[in-house]
Amino acid sequence: MASPPASLQEVAGLCRQFQRSQTPCTVPVLKLLNQIIVYNLWRERNARIFRGEASNQEAFYRVVDRRMRDRLLSLSLLSNTAQSPSLLKLYFCFISPYS
Repeated sequence: MASPPASLQEVAGLCRQFQRSQTPCTVPVLKLLNQIIVYNLWRERNARIFRGEASNQEAFYRVVDRRMRDRLLSLSLLSNTAQSPSLLKLYFCFISPYS
């Protein structure tokens, strides 16, 4: 990926594109990443409205990254097969250009 997706439609397009790829685990990683980002945006919105707290872009990225790593680590034992890379490795392939 040359740049991160800018909209939900672009994420859906990436999911459709990767469903045809040779790595079937790519779509669940993208969907989980999208879910974690949306959830944390919702939490950030609530923190700004109800507590008057705001975090910067770097802090938001760290929270999303930590939650994504934690979730994928908890799933890696269940989905680790000899033919496919771990879900955490796939996640690292997606974020390495942006970190």
